[in-house]
Amino acid sequence: MSSSKNFKLICVSNRHLSDDFLSDVRRIAYEKKPDYLILRERSLSESEYEKLVRNVSEILQASRYELIVHTHFNVARKLGVKMVHFGFDDFVGLKNGGASFDEFDSVGVSIHSISQAKIARDLGANYIIAGHIFDTPSHAGEPGRGIEFLEEILRLNITTYAIGGVNFNNLDMIKSIGAHWACMMREFVK
Repeated sequence: MSSSKNFKLICVSNRHLSDDFLSDVRRIAYEKKPDYLILRERSLSESEYEKLVRNVSEILQASRYELIVHTHFNVARKLGVKMVHFGFDDFVGLKNGGASFDEFDSVGVSIHSISQAKIARDLGANYIIAGHIFDTPSHAGEPGRGIEFLEEILRLNITTYAIGGVNFNNLDMIKSIGAHWACMMREFVK
């Protein structure tokens, strides 16, 4: 299931979808082989998150995929993780407050509109995660924004991941319009 050289797959974590989260991380790393793991565990305190990053880092050490820290950039700094990701409001607030992320190799931002994508790009994000593209249980009752939304985002000239209802059945559609990467949550846990 590993991706082609140019198109990257990202597993976005959600430990609430798992009965044994660390075992699932191990299985995903060695069987499903995504390119990256975004450790998106927003309900954890910074100290709880740091402990989880340490545990996940041990698992990933011998795998070929890399960890992206979500929100807790100070944990990333402390542990030497070189990629971070933020929700849009967090990123804008930090940047407007003078935060610098120059020591990171990659800084990403989740967006849900064209205007958010432009702001994230203009504030220095290296990539954006645009969603949700298809209907997904994570946003029950909210229709997906659709392929047209993703096509419009791609015209902004920033590396773009698609998220939201993405699975192995619709992945070719995402690739065919030129998205750089795709994110999946439930599909990797299966």
